[in-house]
Amino acid sequence: MHIVTAGRTGPNRSVRFGGDLSLDDAGRRTVSALAATLVDVPTRGAVPCGPEAAARESCDLLGRAFTVDPRLRTLDVGAWSGRTPEDLAPDELAVWFTDPTACPHGGETIADFVARIHRWGTEHASSAVCVVSMPVAQALLAARADEFFAVEVRPATAYRMTPGAAVPAVKGTKTRLRT
Repeated sequence: MHIVTAGRTGPNRSVRFGGDLSLDDAGRRTVSALAATLVDVPTRGAVPCGPEAAARESCDLLGRAFTVDPRLRTLDVGAWSGRTPEDLAPDELAVWFTDPTACPHGGETIADFVARIHRWGTEHASSAVCVVSMPVAQALLAARADEFFAVEVRPATAYRMTPGAAVPAVKGTKTRLRT
């Protein structure tokens, strides 16, 4: 499966939690450039896509028909949505980063989020491509909830997930999206 992360939005740049913003200019440019490198990846019908605006806009820029799958929604950060790390109590932030079952924001725990996304991944293992927010890509690529924060992903990047491993697509290599 190829996991494509949505392009950059304002919060990616300003480090804010949550929100459902559109791509910024740089996000649109990088997704458009990514489209040229994904020309060899086969697709079977509409590409599963997260419901966030940036994911849907990224699909449009990739030139792919897509189906929004609400199960691919990003992590619910509850009361932290729209806030920066500096806005939060340091002890709450620390427990959230170290305990995947902690939920200081009142939204979804990392453990529940990763389990939800892994269920989707198991059901859709035969999907060739999906376009999702960066946290959803992290969850798909993390073997376990306690590894979620160790997985680094970037906006407008394609990751190839193979059994037992996930690797970023090699820059400069043309990969075709085919229907």
